[in-house]
Formats: sequence, structure tokens, C-alpha cells
Amino acid sequence: MEESKEKEISRKIITVPNCLTVLRILLIPVFLWAALVLKNRGLSLGVLAFSFFTDVLDGFIARRYHVTTDFGKAMDPIADKLNQTAIMAVLVAYYPIVLLPLGILVVKELYLGILMYIVYRRSGKIFQAEWHGKITTFLIYFTMGLHLIWLHDMKPHWSYITVGITVFFQLLSLVLYAIRNTQLVKHYKNGPFPVKEEGPAGDGEKRS
Repeated sequence: MEESKEKEISRKIITVPNCLTVLRILLIPVFLWAALVLKNRGLSLGVLAFSFFTDVLDGFIARRYHVTTDFGKAMDPIADKLNQTAIMAVLVAYYPIVLLPLGILVVKELYLGILMYIVYRRSGKIFQAEWHGKITTFLIYFTMGLHLIWLHDMKPHWSYITVGITVFFQLLSLVLYAIRNTQLVKHYKNGPFPVKEEGPAGDGEKRS
């Protein structure tokens, strides 16, 4: 009975956490408009802060009230990546070095996205983030947040250090996820593969 209820919840689309995830995606054009058209750094940071708050809130609600859904597992990381891409795209004009993590992000998500799509088609399961993905997500937001706060005043050496650490974890996460996802593709070729799934995903618990 309990298992049947969990499956029913996992198939839902309209839940509070999912609505917050969609809201985060809808806030991306607002951020770009504030940053590129209005060139209002305060408003841009405010939009990002509110977006981050909804990110934390949807994860808390999903865990606290056990309303994790397949839609949320899929859309949460997409919302993360779209937000990260938008922030980096804005920063490239001020800090060309940001092109490096931006390029890695695009290549990583395209490659891993293809692998995970194959896994989903074969298994019907969506696998959640691992520790390195969570650390990478935090570092991207932390690094890009610092660059936004000190948009014209950040010292070059601090920019290189923070971007360098972020790039290291991006590459580490890419390698580890590639190994895991390749194993999943091979094992699900002939049937279910008993891979341990993690608990309910909030933004901090998604692939990055």
C-alpha cells in the first residue's frame, strides 16, 4: 500500500516543489533583462537570491512532505543548468575566463544528458545526484555569485583561483558521472541493475 502511494506521488506533475522549479526557470529571462537591458546589478542579484531561495525551499518541501516526483527529478537539474548558463553568459563580457567553466558545463550536460536519456529509456528510472555533483553545483553558484557581487572590482588572482577550483570539480564530476552512467547503460541493456537511489532531491541534491 505504501509503495503504491509512493509510485502515485512520483508520477504527479503539479506539486508545490515542481511549481517552484518552474518558477525558477521563468525567472531566468527576468534576470537577463535586469542584467543586460537595465544593467541593474542590485536587481540582478535580487532575482538570483530569490531564485536560490525557491531552490532551497522546493528541496525542503520535497524531503519534509515526501513529494518527490519524476518530473521534479528531471526538471530540477535542468533549472539549475539553465540558471548557471545564464549567469555565466552575463559574466563572460566582464571576465573572459568564465568561458572555460561555461564551455565545460555545456559539453558535460550534453554528453551526460544523452547517456541518462538512454538509461531512462531502458530502465524507466531517473537517478539523482552524487556528492561530487552537489559540490560542483555549490561551487558554480558561489564562484559566479562572487563575480557578480564584485562585478568590476574583483582581483584577477581571486577570479583565477575560484574559477580554477570550480573547473577542477566540474571535470572531476564529469569523469565520475561518465563512469557511472556508462555502467548504467551497459547493465540496463539486459535488465534491471540494482543501483542505490538517493533520497528526495532538492536543488542541492541534483546532478551538476
